[in-house]
Amino acid sequence: MLYLNDFHNGKFLKVLNRAARLVPNDVKGFASLLSNVPNPSRRQVTDIIAMLDDYANDVDNGTIFNLKKS
Repeated sequence: MLYLNDFHNGKFLKVLNRAARLVPNDVKGFASLLSNVPNPSRRQVTDIIAMLDDYANDVDNGTIFNLKKS
């Protein structure tokens, strides 16, 4: 999460904290993938943060597919 946050100097800290609480494996996974990109742009990171926010919204709304329940 801190890796993603550093690209925007804390601008998305609340969004990332919420995502880390609701979809921690996704946050870790995307941060890991992004750390392997040679020169990630701020735009790429912003898109990932937006997607993580969408995932967190899905959890809040109960609309996310949960493999453990199926």
